[in-house]
Amino acid sequence: MKLGLLTDVHEHVEHLQTALSSFHHAGVDQIIHIGDVFGLGKQIEETCNLLEEAGVQGVWGNHDFGLCCEPDDALKTRYGPSVMRYMARLQPRLEIAGCQFSHVEPWLDPYKLEDLWYFEGIPNTPEKLSRIFQASSHRIFFCGHFHRWLLATPQELTDWSGRSPISLALPNRYFCIIGALCLGRWAVFDTDTCLLMPWNTTQNDD
Repeated sequence: MKLGLLTDVHEHVEHLQTALSSFHHAGVDQIIHIGDVFGLGKQIEETCNLLEEAGVQGVWGNHDFGLCCEPDDALKTRYGPSVMRYMARLQPRLEIAGCQFSHVEPWLDPYKLEDLWYFEGIPNTPEKLSRIFQASSHRIFFCGHFHRWLLATPQELTDWSGRSPISLALPNRYFCIIGALCLGRWAVFDTDTCLLMPWNTTQNDD
């Protein structure tokens, strides 16, 4: 199965259209959004319509939480039925082909707003990596939130910078942060070959 992976759209419609086109040409079987559809609300309807039309499954991020978890009537009126319909489909976490998808690190609780907004830098110490890999038994974790590429094993950060394909094959376990779509980044992951193919349409530094 080929999975198209995108995160941190933040209503960047132009990059989203390009990513969806690239997924089509790559022959992906399913597109997964790893949180933060919402930006400022100015293009949220067009963003949600594009995601819905493409059949994109996803999880909510810190910017999405208010529209996904018991939104009040004022929000429903402000953003309309098509936005609310799509946002209601987002999940706290997803599991597909043995991989876990969550917007934030897997030890954090996506039902708690303070956890969704938690930020203590990248997981670059043995203690930070340990709590990620002890959170569940999944072999591969994908998340967003950091607006950068990153790949770690239980032992260490790798030197992978998201500029070239990389194998996430056995026997290692992996924690992988996908670059932000609002910066022109997304990825394709082949669950059969375990090859992760990053896309970068800009040269922005992390």
